Amino acid sequence: MTVRAVLLDADGVVQENPDGWLEQLKATVGHGRGQEFADDVFATEQDAMTGDRDFGDVIAEVADRWGLTGSRDDLLEHWRRIEVNAPVVDLVGELRAAGIRCCLASNQNSFRARYMRDALGYEKIFDSVFFSCDLGVLKTSPRFFTSVLSELDLPAGEVLFVDDGEHYVETARDVGLPALVWSTGRGVDVLRAELAAHGLPA
Repeated sequence: MTVRAVLLDADGVVQENPDGWLEQLKATVGHGRGQEFADDVFATEQDAMTGDRDFGDVIAEVADRWGLTGSRDDLLEHWRRIEVNAPVVDLVGELRAAGIRCCLASNQNSFRARYMRDALGYEKIFDSVFFSCDLGVLKTSPRFFTSVLSELDLPAGEVLFVDDGEHYVETARDVGLPALVWSTGRGVDVLRAELAAHGLPA
């Protein structure tokens, strides 16, 4: 089938956390418990990633548990620290100009998703934006991809998925999407070659 749309993951593909992001999160607490704190945040965040909880409530709960009641706003702001991969965004513009629909497909909580839509302008950069918090399901589930296909009104074989996580790519392939693993560290020229191998004008 001819590829008519491309789904791109956000973190690791279209954007990255700045250097030191995780280390700064860990530094929120002392006494060598930084990794434990980060693990607690990420575990508690899971319900917010599927839209079942507000991320602000998640951060408030974790902050209270760790005695960081004055740090809630700083922790929330940390999730807005994002570096956009300009070469990939340029490539998206080229693909769209060539008539290929380009969409973002990402696991995100609603707080960060809203920032990505509005402040980073992803709703203008992409034809469509699909977040787990809106779909109510993570990319680990085939239902994420079947929901996206329904919204796009395209058969699976016409939608190419790009992600830096092999397990997400495998799930997409199980649904019938052509999919490839690529991350920003490999360089945009490699991505262009991968897309061209699927018949895209990259």
